[in-house]
Amino acid sequence: MAAKEGDIGLHQVPFQDSSESENDSDADIEIESEKEEEKNQKKNESPSPLSRRQYGNFRGYYEHRNEEGPEEDPRLELLRKEWFEDKECLDIGCNDGTLTISIAKMFRCRSILAIDIDPELVEQANLNLRDSYLLMQMGGSSENNSDAAASPEKEVTPSEPSSLEKRNLLEVVTFKQENFVESQHPELYDTVTCFSVTQWIHLNFGDQGLITFFNKIWEVLRPGGVLLLEPQAWRSYSLKHDLSPVIISSLYFLT
Repeated sequence: MAAKEGDIGLHQVPFQDSSESENDSDADIEIESEKEEEKNQKKNESPSPLSRRQYGNFRGYYEHRNEEGPEEDPRLELLRKEWFEDKECLDIGCNDGTLTISIAKMFRCRSILAIDIDPELVEQANLNLRDSYLLMQMGGSSENNSDAAASPEKEVTPSEPSSLEKRNLLEVVTFKQENFVESQHPELYDTVTCFSVTQWIHLNFGDQGLITFFNKIWEVLRPGGVLLLEPQAWRSYSLKHDLSPVIISSLYFLT
């Protein structure tokens, strides 16, 4: 594979503690979410891959993970402003969009396209986006106002308005249903984010699927672009064996 001009920054940010307790906690979130949904399924129902959550498309994932609210996601503290501010971004596997929206608000992206394989989660993400926009319109989430109130004596230096200030949140963030591994992306991006997704690609599409995934990311990143990757521990793979026959068979052939 030919190299691009310029470097591509690959940042494996330690979003989660590497201790077993942290990994177990994340696995518990997925299992707990799965059990809640199973209660609502009919016994004679033949669930589809999406309804089995075999792609990691759990409902209420962020509610379990961030009990204190979306703005308290510990991963946000590890992200750098320069990776997002005035950048064109792609978020792969956005779930219900909670983290995507927080990134757009906090780091003022020029644009961010967030995709997920599950259309119902994308629909929920659009509802969450609308609610966040309305809160911002009402002044319920204004970073600049809170800074000014905390330090009224601080002199503010005039600067060029950021993309999020020039345009509203609805123009900056776009949610789309898409399987990234099997789709085409002609657009290029400055930053690509992938939070807790690679395991599900590996389990469902095998080694070649994971290789294809990274090849596609390489193709859509601009020279000097940044990939932010949150991996999942190898030992947690076996905890997903009961989600689908595809995953059961895949576990024996992954390397």
